[in-house]
Amino acid sequence: MSSDRYIVSAPGKVILFGEHAVVYGKTAIAGSLDGLRTYAFFEKRIDGYVELNLPDLGLQRAFLWPASALPYNLVNNVDIKEPQNLNFNDVLLHKIKSIALEGQDNQQINNFQQIAAFTFLYLYTCLEYNSQTSCGMTIYVRSNIPVGAGLGSSASYSVCLATGLLLAFGHILSPYESNEQGIKKSSELINLWAYQAEKVIHGTPSGVDNSVATYGGAIMFVNGVIQNMMGTRSLRFLLTNTKVPRNTKILIENVRTRIENVKGFPKITNLILDAIHDISESFKEILGSEIMDDQELYTKTEGLIDMCHHLLNSLGVGHPSLDKVREIAAQCDLHTKLTGAGGGGCALTLIRNDVSKEQIEIVKTALTASPHCFECYETSIGGHGVGVLDASSDKSLQEFSECEKNQLAGIIGWMYFA
Repeated sequence: MSSDRYIVSAPGKVILFGEHAVVYGKTAIAGSLDGLRTYAFFEKRIDGYVELNLPDLGLQRAFLWPASALPYNLVNNVDIKEPQNLNFNDVLLHKIKSIALEGQDNQQINNFQQIAAFTFLYLYTCLEYNSQTSCGMTIYVRSNIPVGAGLGSSASYSVCLATGLLLAFGHILSPYESNEQGIKKSSELINLWAYQAEKVIHGTPSGVDNSVATYGGAIMFVNGVIQNMMGTRSLRFLLTNTKVPRNTKILIENVRTRIENVKGFPKITNLILDAIHDISESFKEILGSEIMDDQELYTKTEGLIDMCHHLLNSLGVGHPSLDKVREIAAQCDLHTKLTGAGGGGCALTLIRNDVSKEQIEIVKTALTASPHCFECYETSIGGHGVGVLDASSDKSLQEFSECEKNQLAGIIGWMYFA
């Protein structure tokens, strides 16, 4: 990208249908969250230093490293355009971890901040090593996606990093400078490198989250294959974070026990997973229907939401806090399901077109008030994927750091890769 200053943005994600069943080869459908996004400001610098600012993760001062200290000698022969063929470089990551924390007060840096730093330096080292352009850089990251709530905050961050660094080192062109075919190839490359970043964070990610954050819209995921569902209609939701911590690994293992243990009713559990699969397939059909009007779309989706929630509860992954969200939303005839692993976390409430602002506010007030104190976000599913804004004359770092995220979204001039 020809500009020395630009902003990259990528959405969070939510699983609409298919939770837990997807682990057993069933269909899951996920979508991008409009309005819940990560924004990253990139500015090239000439002093040879790399600076990473993470104020929304509670980091009060920047990480700062000399680029010359990065272990470029450990970078394997990397085909920038074929990173899916890479073996993950554990030796490189191990060295980066020591460099990232050198001179830092580790007691003042939490786990999220550490992982964010490791991920950034891993991508930076790989992509600069293979570049004809060398530069220092300042990155300032803002996000309104709750961390650890199953909403794809890490993938959104990974996509922003991959996009910004690929642009900075000349591996891709921005949508301002490219044609349709070039944009398609760039978005594919962004997704592949974001997946490498997700490996730093999660070890063995599915690839769903970074694909949604890259392409936006809705995707279908089954047996490791991701299909982009182009042209789908946007749906509005109220997303409620119960703030109840959950252990995804334990929840998945509990479902597995029901299948593999003869005392866990394996036959019945498999029928439940088949039913969840059928719900995902049914939603795919109605979402892509061109003859269905909005009223029918919402009515059928509400029915699928109710069935899916009860089926997931029958797998033992529900939680009283999630049922409380359903109870409160139902007072205004709104339909809710758990999303993600369950056991707490987030709930998703469909907002029909005929629901008034007053009704939504009544529900939000009840959810956020004591004793529940949940967090609520109005969002829509199926919005833009990763985008870039040339900030050479529009935004300085100070302006960006002081700018509200909804103001950033409203700036004219965003160009999207997908």
